[in-house]
Amino acid sequence: MGSGRFASQSHRLRPWTPTLSLVLLLGHTIGGGPTLAAEVPHQAPAPSAAEIYTQKDTREVVALVEAAANEVRLHGRDAFASFRVKGSRWFQGDRYVFVLATDGNSVVYPPDPESEGLSYLGFQDLGGKPFGRQFLEVANRPEGRGWVHYQWRKPNRSDRRPVWKSTYLMAVTAPSGQRYLVLSGLYEPQIERAFIVQQVDAAARLLERQGRSAFDTLRDRRGPYFFHDTYVFVDTPAGVEVLNPAFAEVEGRNILQLKDKNGKAMVRDYINLALGQGSGWVEYFWPRPDASNLPERKTTYVRRVQLPDGEVLIVGSGLYAP
Repeated sequence: MGSGRFASQSHRLRPWTPTLSLVLLLGHTIGGGPTLAAEVPHQAPAPSAAEIYTQKDTREVVALVEAAANEVRLHGRDAFASFRVKGSRWFQGDRYVFVLATDGNSVVYPPDPESEGLSYLGFQDLGGKPFGRQFLEVANRPEGRGWVHYQWRKPNRSDRRPVWKSTYLMAVTAPSGQRYLVLSGLYEPQIERAFIVQQVDAAARLLERQGRSAFDTLRDRRGPYFFHDTYVFVDTPAGVEVLNPAFAEVEGRNILQLKDKNGKAMVRDYINLALGQGSGWVEYFWPRPDASNLPERKTTYVRRVQLPDGEVLIVGSGLYAP
């Protein structure tokens, strides 16, 4: 993230509009005595969340946040000074740990200490995404951790163009009982399969709670379900695309027999997979939504979900080969 002066400004990027040719192609980026203490089995520490990621940078950021959160859990505010030391484990180059209070106020922000104390509640990225509010929404999930993806400028660089940044956060309780959010991020990260699974699972939970009324949230390009080349789509078991925020013209059309450049009926395949197994991955070729019309290898994760009224839908999202 950049300095506080950038966060306080409202910036907008030109929205991407799919080309007509791609729309016509139906593009889819798609009883005994007391137990002795010695008899209580030892509990191994929970595995690090970093283990589910494949990229070295991603694992390092998750491990860094876990380690910093543990410092706050043990030492509370006494840990904060070390987070600000440039060249330390916590602050190296573009990678640093920062801390928010649960009201959204900045507590530790090493690149710009003068911005500490500012509220993140109104912060938007360079495309209008309210990432500050999304930090708090992720922290309030039952697991108390997760990713927020948004566009930002790299700090202290001559190139001020916005790039994608993915920030990992954990909610943690200090010895005082005060809760904090501990965060760190990556500029221009490679998309992980775990990002896609987390995105689809979160969308499925939303659909299970709200039914089709969740579509507006899933469709919002400034929301948490649209980042990089990825977005959530929703199909009926019969193959009707009922939600596609990147290709709205496809919505309402039956695409069950749609095929990729190799003749693979990928929609039929992923619907059958979701209905039969509950969830899984399908690979096929299709153009990126923000690039040329040339087909590229794409891997899509789908999941069956049942809405409150009993309707069954297929929700999915995918990533392209690097």
